[in-house]
Amino acid sequence: MVLGAAWGRAKNVCQQNGLLIMSVLAVVVGCLLGFFLRSKHLSEQEVKYFQFPGELLMRMLKMLILPLVVSSLMSGLAALDSKCSSRLGIMTISYYLWTTFMAVVVGIILVITIHPGGAAQKEDSEDSGKPIMSSADALLDLIRYMEE
Repeated sequence: MVLGAAWGRAKNVCQQNGLLIMSVLAVVVGCLLGFFLRSKHLSEQEVKYFQFPGELLMRMLKMLILPLVVSSLMSGLAALDSKCSSRLGIMTISYYLWTTFMAVVVGIILVITIHPGGAAQKEDSEDSGKPIMSSADALLDLIRYMEE
C-alpha cells in the first residue's frame, strides 16, 4: 500500500518535471561520457562525430537568440500605452544597444588576451597534407551549414 502511494507520487513528480529531470540526466550522462571517452584516445574523426550534435544545437540556439530578444522587446512595448512606451521604449532600446556594445568589447578583449583555438591552429599548420574528406564528413557539413 505504501509502496503504491510512493510510486504514484514519484510518477506524478516525473510527469510534472519531466523536462527538468531529462535535462539534468542529459548533463550527467554527457559529463560521464566525456570523462570516460577522454581516456579512450579517440581518433579525430570519432571526436567530430561526438561534437556534431552539440555544434548543431549551439548553431540553432544562436540563430534563435536575436529574433527572441527583438520580439520580446516589441511585445513588451506594444502592451504599454503610447505615452509611457515612447520614453520606456527609448530607454529599453538604448539599454539593449549599450549591453550589446559592452558584450562585444568584452569579447574582443578576451579574444585578444586568451587567443582561443591558437593551439589547435598550430597543430593544424604542422600537418602539411590535405585533410581527407569522407562521405560522412560531407553529409555532416551539409547539415551543419544548412541555415547559411
